[in-house]
Amino acid sequence: LSKTDKFLILNFLAAIKIHNRYGMGAELESLIGYQFHDRSLLEEALEEAGPQTEGNERLALLGDKVLSLMLLHRWYMEETPLVGLTAALDIVLNLYHAEQGTNLLQIYAGNKHLISRARALDFPKFVIQRLDIKRSVPDHTLATTVKAILGAVWLDSEESVRNVKNSMERIGLYPPEISLYPPKFGNQKQ
Repeated sequence: LSKTDKFLILNFLAAIKIHNRYGMGAELESLIGYQFHDRSLLEEALEEAGPQTEGNERLALLGDKVLSLMLLHRWYMEETPLVGLTAALDIVLNLYHAEQGTNLLQIYAGNKHLISRARALDFPKFVIQRLDIKRSVPDHTLATTVKAILGAVWLDSEESVRNVKNSMERIGLYPPEISLYPPKFGNQKQ
């Protein structure tokens, strides 16, 4: 078979696999608390990238930024910069406040956390894997898929913050209350 024939056969088999996963898609929608209007976005979000296809990479790039936006929006809205203390203490605590936003992204938007949540929710069974190799779903594919799902929800919901937030909460990507102060200052807001 030529390369083109192999490519067409693999795409045809992938299409069959997608069709057979319709029930799995409904299960995933239930898990993330969002029902897609455009099922092709869900299918794209679940497709692993390979040599012949970009798979879910574009949606994952968008989803990565949506995840960061949602986390930083929450961080910003929950925390008020400190003013009125001594000048030196104001500077130290406000620098800590800014660093906390960065730490929040490293923890909740980092691949380690995304992979952990994907495995906890059994996301590997939803991933449409490349057909040219047989293996379990790699960690980086799981992290990419979680981001792609968020990107797909963002697009399908017409950029609904509420829908993305709900999906993040259901997946376990939305942190509990964000505390401003380090332990030595207590966990109280002023």
